[in-house]
Amino acid sequence: MLIDELVTTFFSWNARHRSAATLAFYRTRLKKFREAFNARDLAQLTPLEIDEHLAVAGAGLSDSTRHHDVVALERLQKFALQHKLLDKPVFGILEKPRVGRRDRIPTPDETAALLSQASREFRLIYSALRQCGARPGELCRATIVDVDRANRVITLKEHKTARKTGLVRRIPIGRKLGELLDQAIGTRSEGPVFLSPTGRAWTVANLSRTYSRLRDLAGLPKDLVLYLARHECGTKICREKGIEYARRLLGHTNITTTQRYMHLDENELADAQDLID
Repeated sequence: MLIDELVTTFFSWNARHRSAATLAFYRTRLKKFREAFNARDLAQLTPLEIDEHLAVAGAGLSDSTRHHDVVALERLQKFALQHKLLDKPVFGILEKPRVGRRDRIPTPDETAALLSQASREFRLIYSALRQCGARPGELCRATIVDVDRANRVITLKEHKTARKTGLVRRIPIGRKLGELLDQAIGTRSEGPVFLSPTGRAWTVANLSRTYSRLRDLAGLPKDLVLYLARHECGTKICREKGIEYARRLLGHTNITTTQRYMHLDENELADAQDLID
């Protein structure tokens, strides 16, 4: 099967069985692969050709992006094998760049520097992410009709764990988040809650690129990434209210996942020692 036909079939299957966000992920990550080999048969590619393609396609991109490019290719091959579109694997385990661990959260000074040159639209959605701990994709997809002011909650039917849990994602609306929502929505009655400077809905890719550009303009370390807004919220809630509050707010089904969002620095650990008589 030609790669162009295989990728089209793969996308169609994901459109039926996976979330729109998952489909968008594969479309983005497989775009360059499809353009490079669209008229080739996957079975006729060599592992070396694939490795060379990944190196060229990922030049200058982050380790996380290059890692996800590999994951998408592995999923495409697995799909082809499972559905008898490929007789045997073309490649084994591909070399994946190691994605950096999220070992800390931004300092107040780093956040101020990041936002100093940001647009009003970016400041609104980024501040909301820090405030409520939502996944970036959740606030990008949230619409005005999802916002229930009477019950102080944003309800999302489509989210990362919807297929796994069968539950909607409920994001509580506190006073500060409510103020941000008011600013973002204004007098509008429909459409996305948060608009980009172009007047269209944010996408995770665009939001992440904007974050990286602002980070680099401010001369901040490369270990700062957009997703740390969620870690920052989780860490603060753990400190102030406890891990069960953080688990519920972040939408985790398992508390061991929440534990990865709790970042303690050495000063806090040193202070903890003094609690012991």
